[in-house]
Amino acid sequence: MALFKFKSQCPKCVEKGGDKSRDNLANYSDGGKHCFSCGYHVHGDENYVPNEEEEEMLDDIKEMSEDSKKRIKEGTTHKLTWRGIRPETNKFFGVVYECSQETGLPIKQFVPTTIDNAHVGYKTRVFPKDFSHPVGEVGQKCDLIGSFRFVNGGKYVVICGGEVDFLSAFQMLRDYQVSKGNGEKYDSVACVTPTVGESGCGKQIQGNYKFLDSFERIVICFDSDAAGKAAVEKITPLLPRGKVYIMTPRYKDANEYLTKGKEREFVTDFYNAKKHTPAGIVASTEIYKEVVQRSLLERLPFPPFLEKLNKMLSGGITYGFIVNILAGSGSGKSCLINQCVTFWAKDCNILTGVVSLEADSAAYGENLLSQYAGNKLALISDKNEKHSVVTSEYMETKARELFSYEDGSPRMYILDDRGDYTDLQSKVEELITSFGVKVIVFDVISDVFAGLSIEEVDKQMKWQKNIVKQYNCILINISHTRKSGGGQKAASQGAFLTEEATIGSGTQYRSAGINISLQRDKTAEDDIERNTTQVYLLKSRDTGVTGLACEIFYENETHTLYDKEYYFSQIKPPSF
Repeated sequence: MALFKFKSQCPKCVEKGGDKSRDNLANYSDGGKHCFSCGYHVHGDENYVPNEEEEEMLDDIKEMSEDSKKRIKEGTTHKLTWRGIRPETNKFFGVVYECSQETGLPIKQFVPTTIDNAHVGYKTRVFPKDFSHPVGEVGQKCDLIGSFRFVNGGKYVVICGGEVDFLSAFQMLRDYQVSKGNGEKYDSVACVTPTVGESGCGKQIQGNYKFLDSFERIVICFDSDAAGKAAVEKITPLLPRGKVYIMTPRYKDANEYLTKGKEREFVTDFYNAKKHTPAGIVASTEIYKEVVQRSLLERLPFPPFLEKLNKMLSGGITYGFIVNILAGSGSGKSCLINQCVTFWAKDCNILTGVVSLEADSAAYGENLLSQYAGNKLALISDKNEKHSVVTSEYMETKARELFSYEDGSPRMYILDDRGDYTDLQSKVEELITSFGVKVIVFDVISDVFAGLSIEEVDKQMKWQKNIVKQYNCILINISHTRKSGGGQKAASQGAFLTEEATIGSGTQYRSAGINISLQRDKTAEDDIERNTTQVYLLKSRDTGVTGLACEIFYENETHTLYDKEYYFSQIKPPSF
């Protein structure tokens, strides 16, 4: 057995753009390493022999001796108020603190842990937030912290996300009971917390099922951040059905209520906790509220050259939707979506991510800049001339406007590293969760699905549906079409495209909220016809409106699309 020594930055998380805090990787005394975020692992030395100090600590961990308990109690006290938690609250649960002799402030917190209600260890916190020096047993097989005080069950039990929060919650609820004339009845509302933190407490919750089931109501009070909400979703299926209630905190955690003097608000939110219903089940009493909320939802508009399409969609794309754009090879789908990306990033200030599978980031950036600057750089054959244009003051200014906000932060992110689909999924989720991206474009999704079975494609579309729902974002799939059968008109000749022409599984177009097809005859003799694309709305889950949306015209010199009707009118409108 090896001891935890310190935390450091995980190299695998760094490769994926993560571990900004530089503390994902646990380092152990035998040279072993483990990342609890991505799973990266380095085996320790099999021949590792602990030194004298390590051996003593290991002995304490293996068995909580009376000497260990005595050493801790002799050098600590519970007689202080820290973060609003009073001495009597600490004393009730046996929580003690080691204080600095110079300042008198706490430097360590010792929270007792139990197994079958017998004292077996201390979860130790070295301030501000180092939990790497436990004493005795503090792992998954322990009881929930605090449960030894509530062995007879009761009406309410509150599961908090940490030691400070469970102490805070207990104190606030107990004070309320006292104010209502219930005297010093400490155990009127039980409060507990896992020994292992919110994210990894599933097994411990399962191990304490009998204890939790001895209460009429189980109220979950985890942190209100994304990690806390994710942890709630993980543990609710593990708890007794019909007994689980979820608090909706107005502050980050229970201790923030206490330190802000908002004890009564905490009590109100506790008693207003909503009964948990499994995902996908909504009580009719909540439907109208959701309808009202939905009426306020913003939509993502398409650029002005697709204004007629916007009208058919009642303003644009609904967040939480998958969008498929279907077109034959060379029909202008990439040009269209690039112009959309520029509009969303520049004019709508929506952080956008592009999974570019047909062009690397440099080539993709060149296409975007060509459109925005009105100068198709690919038409300049002389490399010296092209370099001169690209580095001109005008082009540098346009690049700055397009790619950066005024503070220098990026307007968009480009992902041009394919990897396998599992790796791609991880990077896309990183763009959404760590970088705040709200729109993801797969250009083209057909390359991603190439070589996958129908079952594998179905699995990936299920992942997409979960992503847009979980993060309220938009995923846009640019898709190639199937080859035409013998004697049939090809997509490149302007054939009418149905949803069924999508390469791959039918799940792709069925999963989408919006399906759009682009039709262009690249073989037409007439120059105007050859550069005209019909835009059809094949599916709109919200509006139900389908049919021809508009015709758009491609101007090659500027690498830009326009609404055809307006392009050839007396007033030529802006395309963006």
